[in-house]
Amino acid sequence: MKQVRKVTWLIKGYQLNDLGHVTHLNIAKCNLKGCWPAALFKLTHLQVLDIQENQLESIPEEIKELKSLACLDIRNNQIQELPQSISTLPVLQKLYLGNNLFTKVPELIQDCDTLNLIDFTDNLLSEGIENILNSTSIRNIYLRNNRLKYFPFHLIRPNGILELNVMENHIENSQENLSRVKNFLF
Repeated sequence: MKQVRKVTWLIKGYQLNDLGHVTHLNIAKCNLKGCWPAALFKLTHLQVLDIQENQLESIPEEIKELKSLACLDIRNNQIQELPQSISTLPVLQKLYLGNNLFTKVPELIQDCDTLNLIDFTDNLLSEGIENILNSTSIRNIYLRNNRLKYFPFHLIRPNGILELNVMENHIENSQENLSRVKNFLF
């Protein structure tokens, strides 16, 4: 049954639970250009939303209505900041923000209590990394190909980070505390 659901997700772009509620939705490459469909915020059982490659410039505050959302994939858009309401999502675990226009990691990231994976690959980040490392829940960090020159390695907690990817940056400072990271890519 799990394989059938996976095929449905890939072919149709959505997956339903046993009660007929949409739990997974793929609206990637739908040419949304800045507009999020209002009906999207009525999908209260939505767990996974893939809305990449749509030329979106912002995430609306209404994202807070998606209380069951565990994974948000918004890669390959034109997002520069996150709404405060993203930190109120009670079960958000994975946030994919790669290939957008972020220059600084938003402070609110440290307030996302259930977030365990953050992906800022291929952005313009040069500061705010401490906001990720101050989180008590984030254990997988992807920062490949940004503009980082400094990384606050001293903020890495023992056994706090499972995976850290900072490849294709120009980090100049000392890399102490790397023994605290299980899988480090530099």
